[in-house]
Amino acid sequence: DFHYNSSFRAMVRQDISWFDLPENSVSVLTHKLSTEALAISQMMNYNVGLSLRSIASVVVTVILAFATVWPIALVVTPAFPMMFLAGYLQVILTKRYADKRNKLIEDSAKVAIEAVGNVYTVATLGIEKRLVRKYDQLLKQPFKYDLKSSAINDVIFGISTATLPFFLSIANIV
Repeated sequence: DFHYNSSFRAMVRQDISWFDLPENSVSVLTHKLSTEALAISQMMNYNVGLSLRSIASVVVTVILAFATVWPIALVVTPAFPMMFLAGYLQVILTKRYADKRNKLIEDSAKVAIEAVGNVYTVATLGIEKRLVRKYDQLLKQPFKYDLKSSAINDVIFGISTATLPFFLSIANIV
């Protein structure tokens, strides 16, 4: 797949000193390769399909509305820009949340990958419980962040979903 190839190619072409940085350890890079390329691929496929469906739906709806009940269509038409704005805001925020969440998860992935990669050393030293506690602690911050981002996304989704019924109710009054 192109996304996996380009991510791997970009990593391999880095200067050797780049790999010495803590944020570029083997575990972090492995995690990035396994999550980011897949996320980009899924997002591109999902967003393109969603955009095409949304545009087609709006165009057909506006044409039918003006062809059948044009006074109501005039009242409801201002809802579309608001719905688009809310949808666009949701896409932007979802991308930002995903980026920050991945950054927060990298530390926990680093602990897990290094523990599994050095399982004999971990078992010999008897530090399994300590590593599990550290891993659990590192996962608490992304979990709290997920709760916050879900609440904000739900509010935006609610606004975008309620916009059309709100304008329809105004149209029925008029």
